[in-house]
Amino acid sequence: MRSYERRVDATGGSDLEGEIQTAVTVHLPDAITGPATIFFAWPGGGFGRRYFDVQVVPGYSQAAFHTESGDVFVSCDHLATGDSTHPADVLSLTYEQLAAANHATAIAILDQLRSGTFEPGIPAIDVRAAMGMGQSMGGCLLTVQQANHRTFDGVAFLGWSGIFTNFPSPDGTRVTYPMPRRGTDLVPIADKVLGVVAPNEEQYRFCFHYPGEDPALVEPDLASYRPYTGVVRGDERTPWGSATTPPCAITMMTDGVVAAEAAAIDVPVFVGCGERDTVPDPWAEPTAYRRSTEITISVTREMAHMHNFARTRAQLWHRLANFAAGLNQ
Repeated sequence: MRSYERRVDATGGSDLEGEIQTAVTVHLPDAITGPATIFFAWPGGGFGRRYFDVQVVPGYSQAAFHTESGDVFVSCDHLATGDSTHPADVLSLTYEQLAAANHATAIAILDQLRSGTFEPGIPAIDVRAAMGMGQSMGGCLLTVQQANHRTFDGVAFLGWSGIFTNFPSPDGTRVTYPMPRRGTDLVPIADKVLGVVAPNEEQYRFCFHYPGEDPALVEPDLASYRPYTGVVRGDERTPWGSATTPPCAITMMTDGVVAAEAAAIDVPVFVGCGERDTVPDPWAEPTAYRRSTEITISVTREMAHMHNFARTRAQLWHRLANFAAGLNQ
């Protein structure tokens, strides 16, 4: 696998002021011998693009898994996340602005790969299909992106419910929190909701990580997962993490938050979750995507919300690859 770090100019992709750039890592197979699927992947809140290519434990790389089949994998940071631009007025960032920047990012990289202008010595790629995937918060923003911009031939929502995303509880019930609704002005209430209304560490442990996962990954992840509190994250101990998250993410765990956009998606949809996840009823999810004529549901055993930490992660990656192989056929 060959990996290239890039910053993409997404200034014209939204109505944000100033220069806007997104950070991506483009993973290419060692040899490109035919048509390829281009996977674009966006992480969840508190995570960055390296969640898809963790090198702390050898062999843990979703990017490497897909490139071994001759496909291309592009992992991306949202605005206000990881190495992407952090707008000055971050509290006013909207779903639409974040999604527009992600759309501009995908289109720019796709154009470069198709035209052979991505990197000297890399010929033009015959793009068989373009597939977007979003983990958790990334799934929410991908919903808005696909509905508004129709970027991809197929989309995968991982650990994200198109109906109502919330936390599982050990007693089998669901845990919800009094989050502000989408569109709420966060400026006057930031000190009351950012880093305040949130599950405790044991709730995170139950929801995010399944028993038996590698403690070298799990313990640093839990110790540093404190969004909006200034706790260091994304360093050498947690390279998969992001120290920042777009503040509007706190409004995402409200009932029907992107229901209108989900209902507008008309390409094939993959809904992937673990047996312990933020998707209350995976088998109800197709009702959120009524314009899509192909919906795949995948529930992976011994997997919690952060899928790529699970020992069974390769099962999910295989299912995603099979789904992508059916696009545009």
